[in-house]
Amino acid sequence: MIRRLFWFLIGAIAAIFGLNYMKKKAEATADRFSSENIADTLTDLATSVKDYAVGLWQGVVSGESLDEQELAKYFENTKTSEPTAPRE
Repeated sequence: MIRRLFWFLIGAIAAIFGLNYMKKKAEATADRFSSENIADTLTDLATSVKDYAVGLWQGVVSGESLDEQELAKYFENTKTSEPTAPRE
């Protein structure tokens, strides 16, 4: 009889803690999937994609402008420099 009572009390205590744990998990999951959190996540994702695209575009544009500047300097030097006579 005492063994049965012991196991019954252990089961009741486990059930109370289990229900309390499941209740807290359900509330945390509900907060996690609330419309506000989903909107914040989508906004952060859109901002990250925008920043990546802007950085990528700036890298492409600045790379092209540097190449154009270097080519312009190279062609200016070849046009303005006079051919020198070969040394003997």
